[in-house]
Amino acid sequence: MVEAIIIFFVFAFGACVGSFLNVVIYRVPMGQSIASPPSHCPVCGHPIRWYDNIPILSWLLLRARCRHCRTPISIQYPLIEAATGLMVVGLYAAYFLAKVRTLGLGPGDPVRPAALDLANALPMFVAHAGLLCALLASAAVDLRYYVVPLPVMWTAAALGAVAVLIQPHPFLPSVPATAAAVSAAAGLGLLAGLWAIHRGWLTPSFIDAPDREGPVTPPARKEQPSARRRRKGGKGRRRRGSVGVTAADGVNPRLEVLREVLFLAPAFVLAIGAWALVTKVPAVAAGWGGLFDTAAHPLLAPRLSGLGGVLFGFLIGGLWIWGTRILATLAFGREAMGMGDVHILAGVGAVTGWAVPSLAFFLAPVSGVLIVLYLFIRRRQRELPYGPWLAVGTVLAMLFYDSLVRYVGPGLKVLFG
Repeated sequence: MVEAIIIFFVFAFGACVGSFLNVVIYRVPMGQSIASPPSHCPVCGHPIRWYDNIPILSWLLLRARCRHCRTPISIQYPLIEAATGLMVVGLYAAYFLAKVRTLGLGPGDPVRPAALDLANALPMFVAHAGLLCALLASAAVDLRYYVVPLPVMWTAAALGAVAVLIQPHPFLPSVPATAAAVSAAAGLGLLAGLWAIHRGWLTPSFIDAPDREGPVTPPARKEQPSARRRRKGGKGRRRRGSVGVTAADGVNPRLEVLREVLFLAPAFVLAIGAWALVTKVPAVAAGWGGLFDTAAHPLLAPRLSGLGGVLFGFLIGGLWIWGTRILATLAFGREAMGMGDVHILAGVGAVTGWAVPSLAFFLAPVSGVLIVLYLFIRRRQRELPYGPWLAVGTVLAMLFYDSLVRYVGPGLKVLFG
C-alpha cells in the first residue's frame, strides 16, 4: 500500500514536470522566456487557469479544446505529461523496487541495494529523473526543430552537481584524486577558452558559414519539419545547412574545426600541468590527496570526490562526441555531428559519471533500427538528429548498467581508471 501511494505521487510529480517540459519544448526553440508570460492559448491569448492546466486530466475534461476559443489542443501535451510521469515511475521502480543497479565502477563503489531507498537517495533520484526529463525535452525539440536546447542540459548538469553536494551517492562512479585534479584544471581551461571568445581573441568555429538565422518558426504555422535545416546548439538558434557544412558553403570545415582545437588547447595544457603537479611533486600530491581522505575529512572528502566525478563525467561525456566531431571533420572535410550533441552527453556525464556516457556513446548507434524506421517514414529527410539516439543509448546504459559493466567495465577502467 505504501509503495502504491509513493508510485502515485511520483507519477503525479512526473506529470507536472511533463507539463513544464511542454512549455520548454514550445518556447525555448523560439527564443521565448519559459517564465513569462504565464501559460496562455497561443491563438486567443487567454491565460490558462490552474484548473485548465492540470496534467492530462484538463486535456481530457476540455475535450482537447481551448475553453475560450475552442481551438484544438495538440495531443502532444498529454502525451508528454504521461510519458514523463511513466518515465519517472519507471526509474523509481528500476532503482528501488527491481534494484537493477547493484554495481559501481570505482574503488569503494559496490552498492548495497538493500540499504538503498528513496529516503537515503532522494537527491540522486531527483538528479537522475531530471536528466531523463532533460533528455526527453532535448529529443523532442531535436526531432522537430533540429535544435538542442542547451540550457536544458546545463540544468541537468547542475542538478548532478547539487545532488552530490547534498548527499554523495554510489551511482556516481568515484574517481581518484589525480583524475579530480585533472578534471578541475580542464574545467578552468574551458572557462579560459570561453573568456578568449568573449574578449574576441578566439573566433567560434563556422561563424562565417552562410544562412545564420534567428529563432525557429512557431509550430502554429504548420511548417513541415522536413523543411527545417539542421542546427545543433544555441538557445533556440539554428543555421541552415549545419550539420554538414562543406567547402561549397564558403568555409573550409577542416580549418574551422581547428578553431575548436584551439579552444580546447588551454584545457589540455592545464590538465597536463595538473597531472604533473599531483603525480610528480610530493608536497602537492600529499596536500591534494589528503583532501580526499574520508578519515580526516568525513564531510568534505565524499563531496569533493563527488564533484570530481561530476567534472570527470562532464568532460569524458563531451569529449566522446567532440573528439569524434573533430576527427571526422578533419578526415572527411565536412562538418560532422553537432555541438548540441556534445552538450547532451556532457550533461549525462555530469549526472551519472563517466561510465554511462561512455556506454551510451556506443549504444546510441545500436538504435539503428529506430533510425531505419524514421528514414522509412520520412524518406525525404537527408539529415537525422542524433540527440534522440543519444538519449536512447543513455537510458539503456542506465537500466542495463550492471550487465554492461561486467563485460566492458575492465576495458573502461583501463582507459579512464
